[in-house]
Amino acid sequence: MGKSTTDTNSKITFVSLLYHSLSERESEMASIFKRKLKTKTTYRVIVRRKGFKTLVKTFNTKPDAIKWGREMERNLDRGISADFSESGRVMIGDLMKRYLKENKHRHKKGWRTEEYTVGSMLKDPITDVNLLSLGSKDIADFRDRRLEVVSPTTFNKNLSFLNVVIDIAIIDWGYSLPFNPCKQFKRLREPYPRNRRLEGDEQKRLIEASALSDNKYLKSMIQFSVETAIRQGELLKLSHRQINWNDRTMTLLDTKNGEDRVVPLSEKAYLILKAQIRRLDGKIFPMTKDSLKFWFKQAKRRANIKDFRWHDIRRHSCSLLFEQGLNVPEVQSISGHRDPRVLLQTYTKLDPKKIVKKLAKGQS
Repeated sequence: MGKSTTDTNSKITFVSLLYHSLSERESEMASIFKRKLKTKTTYRVIVRRKGFKTLVKTFNTKPDAIKWGREMERNLDRGISADFSESGRVMIGDLMKRYLKENKHRHKKGWRTEEYTVGSMLKDPITDVNLLSLGSKDIADFRDRRLEVVSPTTFNKNLSFLNVVIDIAIIDWGYSLPFNPCKQFKRLREPYPRNRRLEGDEQKRLIEASALSDNKYLKSMIQFSVETAIRQGELLKLSHRQINWNDRTMTLLDTKNGEDRVVPLSEKAYLILKAQIRRLDGKIFPMTKDSLKFWFKQAKRRANIKDFRWHDIRRHSCSLLFEQGLNVPEVQSISGHRDPRVLLQTYTKLDPKKIVKKLAKGQS
């Protein structure tokens, strides 16, 4: 019995090594416990102080244990109870990589874009700054470098992403910081949103130019987008199973705002869909994003239309819907905008000439 107890104690023994705290408070000193295992020896430090949470950490060497204990006591003397040592050893770039590795972004609609953002940010020197020392000067330097290659809007998105990563590091991964410096850094003023839409006879010229394209789907895709205000991504993945031919509606699945929406089809939009050849894969417009960009660029060049993007068709369409007399909730149901302010401020540009005609009719 005695031998068994002796053998057990020889495998794992605890020897308390005490040293006086710098503040010389009784019963408020750091304690170091030496633990002998089969393959190694560790030193567990416990720092107690009345009114503060007990701090505990294990080290492989006694000098490291003593150093940490003294550092924590100095922090407690200043009223700081957090342990910032780990935050001083991890780099911003390491946090970004861990964020992707743990798939923290996969629940977002734009997770692929976020992966691209991380890739571009990892090339910047800010990723070599450790978390604890990250300050407003580092972020300001990062801003100045980024603005050489991206817009103020993109920088604001980069800053928001960095803010999210640091919040996760604090909340999920246990890194201690006095505060998140990104929350105090001022965002840049962003330029006014685009207000480009098809003016005058530009719509007619664009349709005619697309009809001359070697791609047989381009004209139908442009016309259908004008009729429905559909997003490019929604258009490219649209399939026959999403169309209710009896009710003349289409259900757009897994949209940008994360919800499905049922869109009523105009007579012209319905006929465009009916005219498309039924494919085995079910897709209505079998084209990739890059292919659409190529053919659309050719059509714009042929129509002599400048500074017009595919997404501007959506603004043009929303504006037309309002000009046809639809109200805000009705246009929202078609466009899928959650916030009517975004719909009115960013995606609507009414033609003043048409408004003049309406005013004239009202006074006659």
